[in-house]
Amino acid sequence: MRIKKVRALNFRQALSMVRKELGANAVVLSTEDRKKSSNYVEVTAAIDYEMEQTGSIDLSPVSETAGTDRTGELTEIRNEIKDLKAHIRMMHNSGFEMHLPEDRKRMFNFLKERAVTEDFALGIVERAAGTDDLEAVMSEDINVLNPFHAARPGSGETSPQNRKRVVMLIGPTGVGKTTTIAKLASVAIREGKKVALISIDTYKVGAAEQIRIYSRMIGIPLEIVSRTEDLKHTIGRFSDRDLLLVDTMGHNPRDEECLNDLRRIYDKGLPVETQLLLSAVSDNDFLMETHRHYSTLPVDHVAFTKTDEAARLGSMYNICRIYQKPVAYITTGQKVPGNIEFIDNRKLTNLILRTGSA
Repeated sequence: MRIKKVRALNFRQALSMVRKELGANAVVLSTEDRKKSSNYVEVTAAIDYEMEQTGSIDLSPVSETAGTDRTGELTEIRNEIKDLKAHIRMMHNSGFEMHLPEDRKRMFNFLKERAVTEDFALGIVERAAGTDDLEAVMSEDINVLNPFHAARPGSGETSPQNRKRVVMLIGPTGVGKTTTIAKLASVAIREGKKVALISIDTYKVGAAEQIRIYSRMIGIPLEIVSRTEDLKHTIGRFSDRDLLLVDTMGHNPRDEECLNDLRRIYDKGLPVETQLLLSAVSDNDFLMETHRHYSTLPVDHVAFTKTDEAARLGSMYNICRIYQKPVAYITTGQKVPGNIEFIDNRKLTNLILRTGSA
C-alpha cells in the first residue's frame, strides 16, 4: 500500500496529481481546505498494491529454520497490512476524512448520496456558491443535444429532420433498445415523417417478434437483416423514407467479438448516426466499463433508459463528464408511444439532484 499527500491550489488540480501518481484506483482518505489560512487544499490518498504483484519480498532457499522464521515474519507483515487496510477503509467510509467547511461538506455528502463520484463531487462543491447553486454548476458540465429537433422558423438552422437519416441504437443487453426504437418511431410519425424499422438483432430469442409487434402497432414497415453485409442493400430499399431506425443485438460490453460485429457496419462507410443507450439502473462501475468498451466505436449521442426505475441518477452525470457525448433523450417507462423526453441540461440536472437518498 502506498499513501500520498498532495497540495494544490484547488481540489481538481490535487485529484489530478493523485491520479497521475497513484493511478485511477486510488482511494481518497482525506481532503482539507486550507485556503483561508494557507491558500491551498490538501488531499491524502492511498493505493493498494498486492505484495505478490510488487515482488518486493522474496523467500530465499536458506535453511529450514531460517525459512520458518522468514515465513513467520512475512505472515506478521501481511497481517499488519491487512489491519492497516481495514482501518483506512473504515476511515474512508465513515466520512471522518472530510475537513471541509460544514456547508460544503453537506453539499459533498448530498452529491455522494446521489452516486456522483467523489472527485466530481469535490469539483462541484468547489465551484458552487451554495446548495441552491448546484443545479446551475452541474448543468454546465452536461451537453444535451436533441438530434430530432425541428429547426425554428426563420432561425437559419438546418434541422436533422430535413434530411434522410439512418439512426442505429447500440448498447448492452436488456437496456431497452427495441422499446426505445418504437418510442422514437412514434415521435417521428407524429411529426409527419415517413419511418421504417430495420432489425439486425437475430441472436436474442423473441427479439424479431417484439419489433414485428411494434411495427404492426405503429403501422410502419420492418425489414429483418440476418447479416450485416445486407444492411447497405436494405437501407437502399427504403430510399423514400425520411428516417430509418436500426435495432441491433444486445451486447455484453466485455465481448470483443460482438463489438467487432458492430465495427463491420461502420467499415462499410454507411451514413449511420449512432446512439449508445445506457440503463440508469446500472451501477456506476458497470456504466464506466460499458463506456470504456463502446468508446472505441463512433458514437454520436448517448441516451439513458429506465430513469423511472433508478434509485439514484448521479451515474448519468459521471458518464456525461467522462464520455463528453451529448445526451439525446431519456426514457421514463415502458409505454409506447410515450415515456420519452428530449430533456435540456437544466432539467436533467434537476432530475439527478431530486433522485436519491433523503
